[in-house]
Amino acid sequence: MSPLPCGRSADELVAYLADRDDDPALARHVDGCADCAAELAELERRWAAVRETAVTPVPTPPGLVTRVLAAVHGVRPRLGSTPVEFDQDGGRVRVSERAVLAVCRQLAVELAAELGLHVRGTDVEDGQLQVLVAARYPAPAIAAADDLRSRLAHDLVAHLGDAAPVVHVHLIDIAP
Repeated sequence: MSPLPCGRSADELVAYLADRDDDPALARHVDGCADCAAELAELERRWAAVRETAVTPVPTPPGLVTRVLAAVHGVRPRLGSTPVEFDQDGGRVRVSERAVLAVCRQLAVELAAELGLHVRGTDVEDGQLQVLVAARYPAPAIAAADDLRSRLAHDLVAHLGDAAPVVHVHLIDIAP
């Protein structure tokens, strides 16, 4: 954007709109400058919608609290959880749920990074692996999450055999 005839920029005026108390010198200038006053009036009109949106209460998305608690719960051991058993090298191996979660999480993190995703949380319960992921815009997030689910399921079967949990991948965030 080109500067106003007085030398000030629209960016300075936007910052002024956001917090008028930050720059007293700019406030004094704006009070006496016709160019800034005209630009400020237009910016005020545009920013009215932003201000209205900023004060509008946003309800917590359905399931968010449950997913957050599951993510926190997923990194802590559950008392009395049943060990997972699977065949390996001619015998049966018993592994704690916490160890299974550690294997699942590590594989999920590695595969997600290859696909441009970030693992925000994991949990294993009742033979189900829940993986919460975030993607960066404009990556093909849904396709990457589907690919993560299928690759992770395949790799877990290779590591855990018939004890591999069913994999569910939830895309919970898209970051700019």
